[in-house]
Amino acid sequence: MEGAPQIISQSAIPNNVAEGPTASDPQPWRDAALALVSELEGRGLVAQAQGHGVVWARNPTCDPETGDQRGQSQSPHLQQEVLCRPLGGSLWWLWAWSGARRDSPVELEPLCPVSQVETAAERIAHVLAVPYGDGADDERP
Repeated sequence: MEGAPQIISQSAIPNNVAEGPTASDPQPWRDAALALVSELEGRGLVAQAQGHGVVWARNPTCDPETGDQRGQSQSPHLQQEVLCRPLGGSLWWLWAWSGARRDSPVELEPLCPVSQVETAAERIAHVLAVPYGDGADDERP
């Protein structure tokens, strides 16, 4: 899977795989999700493992203040969903990107094998980064 990113549609993944873990063997998915959540939290992100091999990550740096309704409605909500799915005979993390239109299906792009949890967390943190967010330690050009 090296080289250019490959976008795959949900329809390219068998139905039982697209739905995520099965009741008969949820453990590899659960363990992978919990490991990724731990790595993401270690990088200052808010992360949550959800059912069906899904992890949501969010950068709290851009969150509006509590009670700021206008800010809540206009906030970019820097967040990303990744899914744990079999791909090429092993478990992979897949980016879940919004389709081109609201009614478009989600597009999935391979991120990395599940065994590379640090790589996955680093790439997700990079996508959710806010350049010059806190000011003090930032390297500016």
